[in-house]
Amino acid sequence: MSIESVVVWANKLKKNLWWRHALRLAANKGELDDGDLQLLFALSKEEAGLRPQSDTYAASIALLDLAGFGEEKHPVKLACISNVVNVSALAPNKSIAFESEGLTAVYGDNGSGKSSYAKILKNACLTRGSTPKILSNIYDTQTGEPAADISLLIGEDKLDIPWFLSKNPHEDLKSIRIFDNTSAAHYISDEDSIDYKPAGMKLLSQLMRACDYVKAANESEKRPYNVAVPLPQCRPGGKTAAFISGLSGATKSEAVDAICLSKEEDESIQVLKAELVKLQTNTPEQLRKGFRDSRKELTPLNTYFNQLRAKLDEKQFEAIKLNYDDYQTKQAAAEIARKQAIEGHELSGICSPEWREMWSHVQTFVLKHNAELSFPAAAGEACPTCLQPVSEASAEKLKLFNDYLQDKTQMEASKAKVKFEHSVAALRLLSFNLKPYEFILGKVAEFNPEISKSFIALEESFKVLCSNLTKQIPDFSIVPIDYKALDWLNGQIISLKTKEDAIKTNEGLSKQIVATSQAINELDDRKLFTLSKQNILNEIERLRMIGLYNAITQSCLTTTITTQTSNIAKMGAIGELSKVFEAELKKLGFRNFDVGTETRGSRGKQMLKFSMTGKRNNISDIASEGEQKCVALAGFMAELIVDDRKSAIVFDDPINSLDHKWRRKFAARIAEEAQSRQVIVFTHDMSFLVMLGEATKKANSKYSAISIVKRGKLAGYPKSEPPWDVKSTSDRVKDLNKMMAPLKQLEDAGDIDDYEAMAKLTYNKMRETWERLVEEWLFKKVVERFGRSVKTQSLKDVVEKGGITLEDYAAIEEGMSKCSTFMYGHDQAPDLNEGVPNFAEVADDFEKLKAYFAALKARRTKK
Repeated sequence: MSIESVVVWANKLKKNLWWRHALRLAANKGELDDGDLQLLFALSKEEAGLRPQSDTYAASIALLDLAGFGEEKHPVKLACISNVVNVSALAPNKSIAFESEGLTAVYGDNGSGKSSYAKILKNACLTRGSTPKILSNIYDTQTGEPAADISLLIGEDKLDIPWFLSKNPHEDLKSIRIFDNTSAAHYISDEDSIDYKPAGMKLLSQLMRACDYVKAANESEKRPYNVAVPLPQCRPGGKTAAFISGLSGATKSEAVDAICLSKEEDESIQVLKAELVKLQTNTPEQLRKGFRDSRKELTPLNTYFNQLRAKLDEKQFEAIKLNYDDYQTKQAAAEIARKQAIEGHELSGICSPEWREMWSHVQTFVLKHNAELSFPAAAGEACPTCLQPVSEASAEKLKLFNDYLQDKTQMEASKAKVKFEHSVAALRLLSFNLKPYEFILGKVAEFNPEISKSFIALEESFKVLCSNLTKQIPDFSIVPIDYKALDWLNGQIISLKTKEDAIKTNEGLSKQIVATSQAINELDDRKLFTLSKQNILNEIERLRMIGLYNAITQSCLTTTITTQTSNIAKMGAIGELSKVFEAELKKLGFRNFDVGTETRGSRGKQMLKFSMTGKRNNISDIASEGEQKCVALAGFMAELIVDDRKSAIVFDDPINSLDHKWRRKFAARIAEEAQSRQVIVFTHDMSFLVMLGEATKKANSKYSAISIVKRGKLAGYPKSEPPWDVKSTSDRVKDLNKMMAPLKQLEDAGDIDDYEAMAKLTYNKMRETWERLVEEWLFKKVVERFGRSVKTQSLKDVVEKGGITLEDYAAIEEGMSKCSTFMYGHDQAPDLNEGVPNFAEVADDFEKLKAYFAALKARRTKK
């Protein structure tokens, strides 16, 4: 199917995702209006990045799911609409049922609620054209969401679907197609000729229209950005000029900042110009000596600060901190071991350095002079200091002391302490004194006062840091250190050495002059660039916007749409559709219309066209509204046939009541269709209702007519019968028969006023039944109240089957006169008022009507 192929194609799109929403709107509404086109332009800008993505963006570009356009597995029939709430003025919780076979005609006068029921179906089912708005509880201050229960028959199964206006309709409901006045926009257009477009192509033509609108709106909005921002004119061949020529919407502001001059670079321009003068006015030997002398002046200051840096830079700071942290950790562990060793001793100073020295001397004495003894002394041995025997308890204590001194934790703590003290020992030897460098700092200050001040601040930072690290308890607070001055100094020395080496010869001097001139030129260009920085940024933004607008323009290219249209044309469906469409036109009496197929791809247009043979006028200039509606019906039916769809179709006041000729053709075609599918027609046109009854009878299709009425403020009360005005004589007699019993009950109850009112109503209906009898049976429908033609062929039945006699005239005249006397609307003078007949007389008058009807019917139906 053409729409399915469009959905598959659209869901494979990797870009131009706003197209999906254009197709979604076109499928739901038919013609895209100005609001839709503006929305799509906004959506294209969101996709391109021209505006922030809205909360609805993701849903708008989501994959298409056009329910109701897929392959039909089982015919879907509409069983009933019930439990309606919050819909216009419809009475709540009423139920309207439809016959599952044939044609069900639903009649309702204006304001009866017919249109409200139709609106429910238009919102729930598949409607070509705009979906009508449903108002909620128009007579109630409290409103709620419109809702209803819609029952379907799918094969042998019944499916009850709760429908809510705010929710997406059930897919099975979308199998039911709606045709109304707005649907014609999908099938015909009043251009040079009336074009019938298959559904998929119709969607693509609307997408094409959206692309045209978005492109035009985009170009209009882009126009102010087409004027370039004035940019600085830099020297050709330079880096700055190359950067400017390469500007684009993707250029980063950081790249612009990198080209702009710093304060130091700006100040260096005059230095370089002075240097250029020196280069141009001195010999290589003179210049080299000057560079060498300048370098020698700067070197001592450079050495001083680099030595401080080597001792106090971040790397050394971290190393000292690491050594101190290691020492503290290991010292804490050793302290735990010491406390365990001296626990329980009252003597102070145990394990102190003095105590350790004493212990070491005793150990040396024992090992040197008494090697046979243990150290420390074991239980029972003499103590080497007091010469008294050592008890077991004392021996255990001495062992603990020795274990402590041999403990690895204690040794590691000692090593860590030595390492830390060694790392800070060099800092204590540092000298901070700038006096020897006052002369060179003064010369630097003449050139750059800020750099000179930075050296003083740098030394002060080093001094504070050194003081912090050499405290008894080191302070590892972060001291900010700015190496800008030192880096500048290092750079100056390297530059002087490079210049000295570069001008050993006249050739080298010439090269240096060229290089310096180029450097000055580049700095001059960058200075001009810096002064124009805002213009540069404005131009980048302009180019960025142009790029985004161009992306939208690219999204409006229609080549792929045209290709997709051609693919649909190649499916072979158009040829079949053309034949079916032509057949449908002939059924509707369009004998002078030829259908031709255009399969060329021209901006997405692949369509079937028909025109009046041998006439120059456009059909849109000639065709009446009724003709155009029938053409639309032909397209509607052709698609259903080609797609092999058998689900229900619903018509809502499908044709203008003024175009009588085409109303009859329309009625005949949908009556014929009712032979093979469920057809439901909502109408307020009594004549069209009569035509439907006649057409279904002629087509031998099942026919059922029901009506909807209004009671007080509320509408939508269903009646399972057609309106009185279109009922046959037989049906009217049945209705009158049902009125007899209630009329008798009122008389028996003595309810005079109600009896009189009902008796008059009965005579009203008897008179109208006599009138219907004359049309239907006396004259055999030669002339009818709702008919547009005189059926002269029926006169034969009148003549051959009993004719019209004086007895007929007398019976009809008597009955009509009696009814006219007592019906509503016949006012009589008070002295002539006979009063309403009693029930026996009313019943007798009704029996006379029935008897005459039976006799006349027998005469007219005899063979």
